[in-house]
Amino acid sequence: MSGHESVEDREEAALDRLLRQGADAGVVTSYGPHADQVLEVFGASGPTVVYLHGGYFRPTIDRTHGRPFARAAAATGVRVVLPEYRREPGNPYAAMEDLDLLEGFLAEPVLWVGHSAGGMLALTRAYRRSAVVLALAPVADLALASRLGLGGGAVTAWMGGTPEQQAARYADLDPRVRLAPRRPGVLLVHGSDDRTVPVSMSQDSPAESVVLPGAHHFDLIDPESEKWPGVMELMRAALPGRSDAP
Repeated sequence: MSGHESVEDREEAALDRLLRQGADAGVVTSYGPHADQVLEVFGASGPTVVYLHGGYFRPTIDRTHGRPFARAAAATGVRVVLPEYRREPGNPYAAMEDLDLLEGFLAEPVLWVGHSAGGMLALTRAYRRSAVVLALAPVADLALASRLGLGGGAVTAWMGGTPEQQAARYADLDPRVRLAPRRPGVLLVHGSDDRTVPVSMSQDSPAESVVLPGAHHFDLIDPESEKWPGVMELMRAALPGRSDAP
């Protein structure tokens, strides 16, 4: 890898590789009637981790790039559930309904892990369902993401408008507003060099956060990254029932 590559180039290259490595699916099961209400299971036993993929809520970006994370995490001794969920512009509550349905389908204590937009969705489990959550590079401030035009305006499109146009939705869903200060069982992890979701979103969150020096956006979900062992250590510590959970 060239030392002259920008962080943006490294993020793009990592995503391209994760997409190539994500061609093979796990064991696929439906958890609802909609085409997007499906999940893949990796690993046969162990504590259950639900991994919510990112993609700035765009309907064109699915769980494919999340499979390398799911497969490698399962190899550490956990059972990973990789769900799809509806990504409908203008209807953020479709995803909320899917996660509620998924939670009922699983009917067991789980650790919710999410990356990027999936990190935001995982955080909603903390304040809507009191779940244990590990959020990786999360879009943890929807209002700021909208104002900054992150993802080419993807957050504004998903929410159906700006914070001024959809004030009630932002008040209901935005982790920056809804998360209780230092709530036990919630940890945000962010790379200092993230160019896709600003690290300040985790640093400014009322919840506990950890910054990984030198990590970019996809280092946190890339099994080939030097940051991977540290992320797995944080995941194991966060599993429900662990005395050292955050």
